[in-house]
Amino acid sequence: MAVRVGRWDCPACGTKGIYGPETRCPNCGSPRPQDVRFYLPDDAEIVTDEDKLREARAGADWICGHCRTQNKASESRCHGCDNPRDEASEDAGLSERTYGMDEVPTDSFAPKRTLHPDMAPPQRKGKPMRWVILAGLALFVGVLVLGALPRRISVTVEQFSWERQIQMLHHEAVSREDWHTPSGAFDVESFQAIREYKQVLRGYETRTRTVQVKVGEERYVCGQIDKGNGYFEDKYCTRPIYENREETYQEAVYDQVPVYATKYRFKVMEWVPHERHLIKAQGKDHEARWPDVSQYEGQSDFRRGARKETYTIVVREEGGATHQEAVGPKFWESLSKGQTLQAKRAWLFNNYYGLEEPGKDQ
Repeated sequence: MAVRVGRWDCPACGTKGIYGPETRCPNCGSPRPQDVRFYLPDDAEIVTDEDKLREARAGADWICGHCRTQNKASESRCHGCDNPRDEASEDAGLSERTYGMDEVPTDSFAPKRTLHPDMAPPQRKGKPMRWVILAGLALFVGVLVLGALPRRISVTVEQFSWERQIQMLHHEAVSREDWHTPSGAFDVESFQAIREYKQVLRGYETRTRTVQVKVGEERYVCGQIDKGNGYFEDKYCTRPIYENREETYQEAVYDQVPVYATKYRFKVMEWVPHERHLIKAQGKDHEARWPDVSQYEGQSDFRRGARKETYTIVVREEGGATHQEAVGPKFWESLSKGQTLQAKRAWLFNNYYGLEEPGKDQ
C-alpha cells in the first residue's frame, strides 16, 4: 500500500502546502489547528523512507488534554508540557477518514476564523441589485395578474343566427361478415377463414452467443485513507475479472400455424344515415324552426334519427366592438333584439372574456 505525504494550510498567516506531519507552521510558528483538514495534492510524493513509513502507520496524532499540543502517535508523553498520555488527561486523537477516489480533498477548506484580525474574512456585503430584480419581477407578475382580472361591461344583442338539422334514416340491406349470423340475416354464405394463429413448436436450433465468465479477482486502489497524522495511505478494494467466451445453446423455433373456422357473409336490414338525407334549416332571425321532412312522411323505409341545433348571437359593446357568442336553446328563447346583457373584459389588457350568463349551457 503506497503512502503519500499530505498537506495542510495555516489559518493564522495563510501559508499553504505545509507538510502534513509538521505540527507547527514553519512560517509563523502557529500550531496545527485542532480541526485540521489534511489534503492530498496531485503531485504528492510517495513515502519510501522506513522511519517515515513507521510514523505514518503508527496511527493518528493525539492532542494533549492539558496544553492542547499535538503529538505523534508513537509519543507517550506530550512534548509541550511533558504530561503522560492517559485517559485521565482527556487526551484526544485526530480523526482518521476514508475517502473514495472522487472524494479525496486536493486543497484545504476555507477557514472559519483566523487568529489575526487583519486576516479576518471580509464582511459580506448586501446585494441591493438582487432585491431590485426581485421587486421588479414581483411588480411585473402583479401587473399581469391584476391586468387579467375581469370587469363587467354591458353589451347589446344585435343579430341572431340559427341552424337545425334532422338526420333521416333509410331502412336498407347492408352487407356484413361475422363468425355468427344475427337474427333476420338473409343471403347467407359460409366460407373458411383464418380466425387466429397458434404457435407450434417446430424444433430446436443450435446457436452461438457471447457470455462473460468470471476468471479471477484483482485488487485496485479505490480510495485514500487520511491517517490523521499528515499521511495518506492507499485503500484497496477487490473486483472480479471477466472474460468473453463463446458458447452454444439450443433455442426453440416455433411456426405460426393458422387456425381456420367458418365465417359468414350475409345481409341484414339496418337503419342507415346518408348525407343526402340530412335535412337542414337555418336563418338570421329569432324564429328558429325545424326543417320540413314532409317528403319522407308515409314512407315506411324512412324514419327520423338524431337532431342537432346551434344558436349564435352577435353582441355589440358600447365602444362599437362586436362579438359572436354561441348560446343554448333555453337562453336563446329568452333573448330579444336590443336586449342588454352583461359580459366580462380584462381590466388592463382589454381581453374580451364573453357573456357573464351561462348561455352555452341553457
